[in-house]
Amino acid sequence: MQNSIQEILINFELCNESSISPYYPCVRDREDISVLRDEKSGLIFLNRIDHIDTRHYESLKIGEYWGVNTRAEALEKYSEDNTRRVKQFTSYVIGKDYIDMGCGAGGMLDLFKPIARSVSGVELQKEVRNELKRCGYPMYRSMADIRRVSVDVISLFHVLEHLTDPIKTLQSIRVALRDGGIIIVEVPHARDVLLQLNSFKAFSLWSEHLILHTRESLKKFLEVAGFSNINIYGFQRYSLANHIGWMISGKPGGQNTFAHLSTEEMNTAYAQKLEATDQTDTLIAIAYV
Repeated sequence: MQNSIQEILINFELCNESSISPYYPCVRDREDISVLRDEKSGLIFLNRIDHIDTRHYESLKIGEYWGVNTRAEALEKYSEDNTRRVKQFTSYVIGKDYIDMGCGAGGMLDLFKPIARSVSGVELQKEVRNELKRCGYPMYRSMADIRRVSVDVISLFHVLEHLTDPIKTLQSIRVALRDGGIIIVEVPHARDVLLQLNSFKAFSLWSEHLILHTRESLKKFLEVAGFSNINIYGFQRYSLANHIGWMISGKPGGQNTFAHLSTEEMNTAYAQKLEATDQTDTLIAIAYV
């Protein structure tokens, strides 16, 4: 079947074939892939996924995925998100054995290494994996390659939406976690307020993002994979100034161009409003074995 994501959503009763309709004519990087939306659930997903497999990621050159040339530059580029995640998730990781799946440049490994009992990474990109091995980190190609490893915490930061078989991967993660172990998942949100703008759709909808989740779908995926005590909440990564930029100019970068139009107090209030109305750009899930 060309779209196993759609099949999963229908099987889990998260979508209905009669309520699925065209959402956007193409993704930003391919004109032959369109985007669908279930009108009842709000879930957004691609009309096909046969263009993606593990070879797509494995063949990428170091730096190609990050838009910069070196690991050091990538760490700088993503430092704001990585620093924020340390503040949010330190209490789960401190003194524990930790794996970051889809660890990219390894920013979370660097930041959690001083406080965790152990850190290791899972990364499909071969050149990146080898670079992190040279940095001293135990590295795995996929969760399926992990044998006789038992850890306390596994994170997936903007990874789940890339997976063609997300349930199988979540099940393999559950097996690798000890009793009482924790999975931390961060994904883009199908109800992001900016998705009301066509300019933002044209920029953000991408051939590698196979699905944009809702709270309900993210919880269902985790439940089916065997997790329990699931807590899902909205989080706003981008500031009010960024959104002003999209509304005025239809382009990213407003957090810099229009920084003078927002303050920390305004950003906090705006984020709280988006959280209250379920329109944040990000969903975060914490679940237990």
